[in-house]
Amino acid sequence: MLTNILTLQERYALAFSTRTEHPQVRVYRDESVPDMYSHNYTEISSVSSQDWVQAYIEQELRRAKEQQLGHLKLELHPSLPFSEELVSFATRLGFEVNTMLYMLAPLEVADKLAPIPQCSVLRGDSADVMEAGIRCLTAYDSVMINPDFAVRKANRKREVYETGEIIPYVCFVDQEPVGACEWHLHKELVRMEEFFILDAWQRRGLGTEMIRVMMQDAKKLGATHMYLTTYADDTPQEMYRKLGFQEVGRHLEMIWRKS
Repeated sequence: MLTNILTLQERYALAFSTRTEHPQVRVYRDESVPDMYSHNYTEISSVSSQDWVQAYIEQELRRAKEQQLGHLKLELHPSLPFSEELVSFATRLGFEVNTMLYMLAPLEVADKLAPIPQCSVLRGDSADVMEAGIRCLTAYDSVMINPDFAVRKANRKREVYETGEIIPYVCFVDQEPVGACEWHLHKELVRMEEFFILDAWQRRGLGTEMIRVMMQDAKKLGATHMYLTTYADDTPQEMYRKLGFQEVGRHLEMIWRKS
């Protein structure tokens, strides 16, 4: 199943970014939003030695500084192990180092979840629902990050949503959007991404209801499992585990930001 997850990971990345293949690395770039970390990064796909990967990290950091880039994001492919020594090395160079988990759940989980009548979750097939999701995402991100960036990010999402491969689901309370999530289906697997509930509406079961509806829709289309990615130290993973999601893989993420 991890192989299928990684295939869907690549499909999702290529919906936003172009990929350039180099020996031992893959470079992803989205020229529309070049300062968006999740769409602009380099994946180290094979490692000949620990010394090589450390030298490569130093080389890329030196290049980023010389070119005055705003950020540098490097990832290790999930098939590659990583050591505490590597984490410490990257941290000393000024990288923020995180472990990203891949968590998987069977769609039968949805059958055990009771519907939440206080809200409705709609699939963003229509322009109205899609725009409600975009509006909600912009409001959520504007609290967390620069409002201008939030608008540019949302506009990029709209472009991808309009192709129909990645679809937003939107949670409404009294016809107002209070949360959203992305749904990306490929064969028997569906990916859940960009999952959030506005702060004022959290801890009411609305996120669980979004997951339930997305799982039910995926089951109707022949899928068997849903997966998501989350940081190892993120609080929401406790909720995911309660819903039946289990870790099936992980990768190392390193982000350097220009001061």
